[in-house]
Amino acid sequence: MRHGAFFEDPAVLRRDPPLSQLGRAQAAALAARLAGIEFERCLVSPLARAQETARVLAGERGLALETHACLAEGEFGALDGLARGAERERYPEYFRLGHTVLARLASTGRTAPGGETRAELVARARAAHALVREPLFAPRVRALVVSHGGLLQFLLAMLLGHEPRAEPTYGFDHCAVARVEAYREEPGFGPFAALRFGAP
Repeated sequence: MRHGAFFEDPAVLRRDPPLSQLGRAQAAALAARLAGIEFERCLVSPLARAQETARVLAGERGLALETHACLAEGEFGALDGLARGAERERYPEYFRLGHTVLARLASTGRTAPGGETRAELVARARAAHALVREPLFAPRVRALVVSHGGLLQFLLAMLLGHEPRAEPTYGFDHCAVARVEAYREEPGFGPFAALRFGAP
């Protein structure tokens, strides 16, 4: 799942903002929706908005948060801490296709000036894929993964057996959930990962 909506400082661009009031409400609503589902593990990005979201979801369950750097959003590099508006004035080439991490990657091949290259972000997504595959294909283990839109785009593609593309393929709204299940086909095909739609 993606974290809840976060506080966007009107003055400064930040890579690691906390949840907004709306984001906290979204996380609480999702926690109520998922209350009947048991999770054995909670894998989470180190960034504040993902940590806060995961604490709301895992707190009452007594589930420890397993923090992994590979689940973080793409690096902001020189953009982090710039005054709002200055990022587009100084680095217009990064914003030609939009303001998200994936749009910047598609424009320039980097998340930001001094940020990660596409190859570096994909390498982190591969590490996240290896991390998430272990509980996914373990018998009777259900893991909750709390991360970010850009990283989740690549991770979901890899879990489904596709190479990540530069253009956005899957969309994740705040506190959106994608349910991925492992299954086999008898007599000996699999395991496969399947994307399940509908209620969790």
